[in-house]
Amino acid sequence: MIPNNPRELNYSKVKTYRDCPYLFKLKYVEGRREGLIPATSLGVSIHRTLEAYHAQSNDPSELQRYYNRCWLGAGYSSAAEQMEYYLKGKRMLEVYEEKEYFRNSTVNSTEREFIFEQDGWSFRGKIDRIDRLPDGSWEVIDYKTDAVLNENFDIKDSLQLGIYSIGARRAWNMQKGKATIYFVALDKKISADFSTFEERQILDTFISAGESIEAGEFAPNTNHCVYCLMNNRCPFSSVKQEDKK
Repeated sequence: MIPNNPRELNYSKVKTYRDCPYLFKLKYVEGRREGLIPATSLGVSIHRTLEAYHAQSNDPSELQRYYNRCWLGAGYSSAAEQMEYYLKGKRMLEVYEEKEYFRNSTVNSTEREFIFEQDGWSFRGKIDRIDRLPDGSWEVIDYKTDAVLNENFDIKDSLQLGIYSIGARRAWNMQKGKATIYFVALDKKISADFSTFEERQILDTFISAGESIEAGEFAPNTNHCVYCLMNNRCPFSSVKQEDKK
Protein backbone atom coordinates (compact mmCIF):
# COMPACT_ATOMS: atom_id res chain seq x y z
CA MET A 1 0.00 0.00 0.00
CA ILE A 2 1.40 3.39 -1.01
CA PRO A 3 -0.09 6.55 0.56
CA ASN A 4 -2.55 8.24 -1.85
CA ASN A 5 -0.43 11.36 -2.03
CA PRO A 6 3.08 10.89 -0.61
CA ARG A 7 3.56 14.67 -0.64
CA GLU A 8 0.50 15.25 1.54
CA LEU A 9 1.32 15.60 5.21
CA ASN A 10 -0.88 15.68 8.28
CA TYR A 11 -0.22 15.64 12.00
CA SER A 12 -0.98 11.94 12.46
CA LYS A 13 1.50 10.94 9.75
CA VAL A 14 4.23 13.20 11.06
CA LYS A 15 3.72 12.21 14.70
CA THR A 16 3.81 8.52 13.77
CA TYR A 17 6.99 9.00 11.75
CA ARG A 18 8.69 10.98 14.52
CA ASP A 19 7.69 8.36 17.10
CA CYS A 20 8.91 5.47 14.97
CA PRO A 21 9.66 5.48 11.23
CA TYR A 22 9.05 1.73 11.03
CA LEU A 23 5.59 2.16 12.59
CA PHE A 24 4.87 4.69 9.83
CA LYS A 25 5.87 2.06 7.27
CA LEU A 26 3.53 -0.50 8.85
CA LYS A 27 0.58 1.90 8.99
CA TYR A 28 0.89 4.10 5.94
CA VAL A 29 2.92 2.03 3.47
CA GLU A 30 1.75 -1.52 4.29
CA GLY A 31 -1.71 -0.45 5.48
CA ARG A 32 -1.73 -2.35 8.77
CA ARG A 33 -4.25 -1.33 11.41
CA GLU A 34 -3.40 -0.80 15.05
CA GLY A 35 -6.73 -2.05 16.38
CA LEU A 36 -8.64 -0.71 19.37
CA ILE A 37 -7.99 -0.95 23.08
CA PRO A 38 -10.41 0.34 25.74
CA ALA A 39 -8.85 3.80 26.00
CA THR A 40 -8.83 4.42 22.24
CA SER A 41 -12.32 2.97 21.79
CA LEU A 42 -13.68 5.30 24.47
CA GLY A 43 -11.91 8.19 22.75
CA VAL A 44 -13.69 7.39 19.49
CA SER A 45 -17.04 7.25 21.30
CA ILE A 46 -16.49 10.64 22.97
CA HIS A 47 -15.33 12.29 19.74
CA ARG A 48 -18.31 10.93 17.81
CA THR A 49 -20.70 12.05 20.54
CA LEU A 50 -19.41 15.62 20.68
CA GLU A 51 -19.32 15.90 16.90
CA ALA A 52 -22.94 14.76 16.57
CA TYR A 53 -24.14 16.83 19.51
CA HIS A 54 -22.61 20.11 18.36
CA ALA A 55 -23.55 19.56 14.72
CA GLN A 56 -27.16 18.59 15.35
CA SER A 57 -28.39 19.86 18.71
CA ASN A 58 -26.45 22.04 21.15
CA ASP A 59 -29.15 21.28 23.73
CA PRO A 60 -27.06 20.04 26.68
CA SER A 61 -29.89 17.87 27.97
CA GLU A 62 -29.55 15.70 24.85
CA LEU A 63 -25.83 14.97 25.27
CA GLN A 64 -26.31 11.57 26.93
CA ARG A 65 -28.73 10.52 24.20
CA TYR A 66 -26.05 11.22 21.61
CA TYR A 67 -23.55 9.27 23.71
CA ASN A 68 -25.74 6.19 23.70
CA ARG A 69 -26.23 6.53 19.95
CA CYS A 70 -22.52 6.97 19.25
CA TRP A 71 -21.16 4.38 21.68
CA LEU A 72 -18.61 2.02 20.12
CA GLY A 73 -18.53 -1.40 21.73
CA ALA A 74 -15.33 -2.64 20.04
CA GLY A 75 -11.97 -3.05 21.77
CA TYR A 76 -13.15 -4.40 25.11
CA SER A 77 -12.27 -7.81 26.53
CA SER A 78 -15.53 -8.33 28.38
CA ALA A 79 -18.96 -6.86 29.01
CA ALA A 80 -17.78 -5.76 32.45
CA GLU A 81 -14.83 -3.86 30.99
CA GLN A 82 -17.08 -2.24 28.41
CA MET A 83 -19.46 -1.08 31.17
CA GLU A 84 -16.53 0.28 33.19
CA TYR A 85 -15.44 2.49 30.30
CA TYR A 86 -18.98 3.41 29.36
CA LEU A 87 -19.47 4.81 32.86
CA LYS A 88 -16.16 6.69 32.63
CA GLY A 89 -17.38 8.36 29.46
CA LYS A 90 -20.77 9.08 30.97
CA ARG A 91 -19.14 10.90 33.88
CA MET A 92 -16.97 12.93 31.50
CA LEU A 93 -20.01 14.03 29.55
CA GLU A 94 -22.01 14.88 32.65
CA VAL A 95 -19.34 17.46 33.52
CA TYR A 96 -19.21 18.61 29.90
CA GLU A 97 -22.98 19.03 29.95
CA GLU A 98 -22.86 21.25 33.04
CA LYS A 99 -20.33 23.55 31.37
CA GLU A 100 -22.37 23.72 28.18
CA TYR A 101 -25.13 25.70 29.90
CA PHE A 102 -22.66 28.53 30.50
CA ARG A 103 -20.75 28.49 27.19
CA ASN A 104 -20.61 31.98 25.65
CA SER A 105 -19.02 31.02 22.34
CA THR A 106 -20.81 29.88 19.19
CA VAL A 107 -19.85 26.54 17.67
CA ASN A 108 -19.04 27.36 14.06
CA SER A 109 -18.17 23.87 12.80
CA THR A 110 -17.07 20.38 13.81
CA GLU A 111 -14.64 17.99 12.11
CA ARG A 112 -13.71 20.72 9.64
CA GLU A 113 -10.89 19.91 7.25
CA PHE A 114 -8.26 22.34 5.99
CA ILE A 115 -5.65 22.00 3.27
CA PHE A 116 -2.96 24.39 2.08
CA GLU A 117 0.21 24.22 -0.01
CA GLN A 118 3.77 25.17 0.88
CA ASP A 119 7.09 24.45 -0.88
CA GLY A 120 5.65 21.66 -3.00
CA TRP A 121 3.94 19.93 -0.07
CA SER A 122 0.26 19.72 0.87
CA PHE A 123 -0.72 20.14 4.50
CA ARG A 124 -4.05 18.70 5.60
CA GLY A 125 -5.81 18.49 8.94
CA LYS A 126 -9.19 17.99 10.52
CA ILE A 127 -10.13 20.03 13.59
CA ASP A 128 -12.56 18.64 16.15
CA ARG A 129 -14.35 21.94 16.77
CA ILE A 130 -14.13 25.59 15.84
CA ASP A 131 -15.83 28.28 17.94
CA ARG A 132 -16.52 31.94 17.29
CA LEU A 133 -15.79 33.91 20.45
CA PRO A 134 -17.77 36.95 21.63
CA ASP A 135 -15.01 39.35 20.52
CA GLY A 136 -15.17 37.97 16.97
CA SER A 137 -11.98 35.93 17.20
CA TRP A 138 -11.74 32.16 16.71
CA GLU A 139 -10.92 29.16 18.83
CA VAL A 140 -9.82 25.86 17.30
CA ILE A 141 -10.31 22.98 19.73
CA ASP A 142 -8.85 19.50 19.87
CA TYR A 143 -10.42 17.02 22.29
CA LYS A 144 -8.26 14.69 24.37
CA THR A 145 -9.76 11.93 26.49
CA ASP A 146 -6.56 11.01 28.35
CA ALA A 147 -7.05 10.90 32.12
CA VAL A 148 -3.45 11.98 32.81
CA LEU A 149 -1.74 15.24 31.89
CA ASN A 150 2.05 15.24 31.62
CA GLU A 151 3.33 17.73 34.18
CA ASN A 152 5.94 18.91 31.66
CA PHE A 153 3.38 19.58 28.96
CA ASP A 154 3.92 22.93 27.25
CA ILE A 155 1.31 23.91 24.71
CA LYS A 156 3.85 26.03 22.83
CA ASP A 157 5.57 22.79 21.82
CA SER A 158 2.38 21.20 20.46
CA LEU A 159 3.03 20.35 16.83
CA GLN A 160 -0.65 19.46 16.44
CA LEU A 161 -2.03 22.80 17.63
CA GLY A 162 0.71 24.56 15.72
CA ILE A 163 -0.34 23.11 12.36
CA TYR A 164 -4.01 23.66 13.24
CA SER A 165 -3.30 27.34 13.91
CA ILE A 166 -1.47 27.66 10.60
CA GLY A 167 -4.24 25.81 8.80
CA ALA A 168 -6.93 28.08 10.23
CA ARG A 169 -5.05 31.15 9.07
CA ARG A 170 -3.99 29.84 5.67
CA ALA A 171 -7.14 27.97 4.61
CA TRP A 172 -9.89 30.03 6.24
CA ASN A 173 -8.26 33.42 6.88
CA MET A 174 -8.91 33.15 10.62
CA GLN A 175 -6.16 35.57 11.55
CA LYS A 176 -7.13 36.28 15.15
CA GLY A 177 -7.71 33.44 17.55
CA LYS A 178 -6.37 30.75 19.84
CA ALA A 179 -5.77 27.03 19.75
CA THR A 180 -7.03 24.89 22.61
CA ILE A 181 -6.53 21.37 23.85
CA TYR A 182 -9.62 20.33 25.79
CA PHE A 183 -8.80 17.48 28.20
CA VAL A 184 -12.36 16.21 28.50
CA ALA A 185 -11.59 13.59 31.15
CA LEU A 186 -9.94 16.23 33.36
CA ASP A 187 -12.33 19.09 32.53
CA LYS A 188 -9.31 21.22 31.69
CA LYS A 189 -8.51 23.53 28.79
CA ILE A 190 -5.06 24.75 27.82
CA SER A 191 -4.88 27.44 25.15
CA ALA A 192 -2.37 29.55 23.27
CA ASP A 193 -2.78 32.40 20.82
CA PHE A 194 -2.22 31.57 17.16
CA SER A 195 0.82 33.87 17.19
CA THR A 196 2.48 31.69 19.86
CA PHE A 197 3.42 29.04 17.32
CA GLU A 198 6.48 29.47 15.11
CA GLU A 199 5.07 28.89 11.62
CA ARG A 200 8.34 28.37 9.76
CA GLN A 201 9.69 26.01 12.39
CA ILE A 202 6.52 23.90 12.36
CA LEU A 203 6.39 23.68 8.57
CA ASP A 204 10.07 22.77 8.44
CA THR A 205 9.46 19.98 10.95
CA PHE A 206 6.69 18.57 8.77
CA ILE A 207 8.72 18.89 5.58
CA SER A 208 11.78 17.25 7.17
CA ALA A 209 9.66 14.24 8.09
CA GLY A 210 8.16 14.21 4.60
CA GLU A 211 11.59 14.22 2.96
CA SER A 212 12.72 11.29 5.11
CA ILE A 213 9.56 9.39 4.19
CA GLU A 214 10.19 10.07 0.50
CA ALA A 215 13.73 8.75 0.93
CA GLY A 216 12.36 5.51 2.39
CA GLU A 217 14.04 5.96 5.76
CA PHE A 218 12.07 3.63 8.02
CA ALA A 219 14.48 2.55 10.75
CA PRO A 220 12.68 1.36 13.91
CA ASN A 221 12.75 3.38 17.11
CA THR A 222 12.56 0.82 19.88
CA ASN A 223 12.33 3.51 22.57
CA HIS A 224 8.69 3.91 21.56
CA CYS A 225 7.76 0.22 21.79
CA VAL A 226 6.17 0.29 25.22
CA TYR A 227 3.55 2.78 23.98
CA CYS A 228 2.96 1.20 20.58
CA LEU A 229 -0.29 -0.61 19.82
CA MET A 230 1.59 -2.83 17.37
CA ASN A 231 4.34 -3.80 19.79
CA ASN A 232 3.39 -7.48 19.83
CA ARG A 233 3.29 -7.76 16.03
CA CYS A 234 6.42 -5.85 15.12
CA PRO A 235 9.63 -7.82 14.39
CA PHE A 236 11.73 -5.08 16.01
CA SER A 237 9.67 -4.71 19.19
CA SER A 238 11.67 -4.52 22.39
CA VAL A 239 8.67 -5.54 24.51
CA LYS A 240 7.19 -8.25 22.31
CA GLN A 241 5.82 -11.23 24.19
CA GLU A 242 6.84 -14.51 22.60
CA ASP A 243 4.13 -17.10 22.02
CA LYS A 244 4.33 -19.89 24.56
CA LYS A 245 5.07 -23.30 23.10
